Amino acid sequence: MPKIIIETAKIQILLGRWIFAVSMIIFGIQHFMYLAFIATLIPAWIPGHLFWVYLTGTGFIAAGVSIMVGKYARLGSTLLGVMFLLWVLLLHGARVAAALHNGDEWSSLWVALCLSGSAFVIAQSFPKKT
Repeated sequence: MPKIIIETAKIQILLGRWIFAVSMIIFGIQHFMYLAFIATLIPAWIPGHLFWVYLTGTGFIAAGVSIMVGKYARLGSTLLGVMFLLWVLLLHGARVAAALHNGDEWSSLWVALCLSGSAFVIAQSFPKKT
């Protein structure tokens, strides 16, 4: 392959990682800013709503920082992908099943699924030893 294509691909990977990482850090900060509201999004059958909001906010920030600095980035983004996938299965799936004609619930499910896949792709973009 020509060198320019390889260099362009490296820049795109780096830019994609950074955009994703900054977004995750912002999501984490927003979890703390809107703590009470986000706690209402957790189903009633899951105890400790505030604990889960704090945990996910911290997880977002930790994963974003690990991706930015390249330390434990593969692990951090893999765990982030698992977290999003669990949301799809435990939260969004139940909401969609309860309101099949609600487009907002479907959108939330697909966004979470997309972010899960994106986190897994980001994880694979790092060498195994980061």
